[in-house]
Amino acid sequence: MIKLFNIGFTQKTAKEFFGIIKAHKIDCLVDVRLNPNGQLSRFAFEKDLPFFLSELANGCQYRHRVDLAPTKELLKEVRDKSCPMSKDYKLFEIAYRKQLETQSHISNFVKEFGKYENVVLLCSEPTNEKCHRRVLSNLLLKKFENDIKFGGNL
Repeated sequence: MIKLFNIGFTQKTAKEFFGIIKAHKIDCLVDVRLNPNGQLSRFAFEKDLPFFLSELANGCQYRHRVDLAPTKELLKEVRDKSCPMSKDYKLFEIAYRKQLETQSHISNFVKEFGKYENVVLLCSEPTNEKCHRRVLSNLLLKKFENDIKFGGNL
């Protein structure tokens, strides 16, 4: 049984972030960002995270699953103040769920990560109210209710 967590790295220091990962005994961090090397990343760049996790978080593994990130077009639309999606986040959620069902490899999540006890989904947003990782984790919990349980937001 996978215990699934969510975490965002902004508004956290590296010490806080890796301390949380270590304290919750996270075995594998699944990066669900479209751009894991963006300017917000600071200590969370794709090329650095595997090393930091290994050294600072009990050997936690790193996987980048770009197929679980919203597409560039979907992100552009939700951020564009003139688009309806930016005013009604439910529209984003509907479109993102459709993308996950039709364009991602979500069906292999348990097969790929079932060997881990504690898995965390990573994105930049500090909370998950308006973050795709909440939508993703809810879909995973629904789709794999016998294999995944929710551990919490970190």
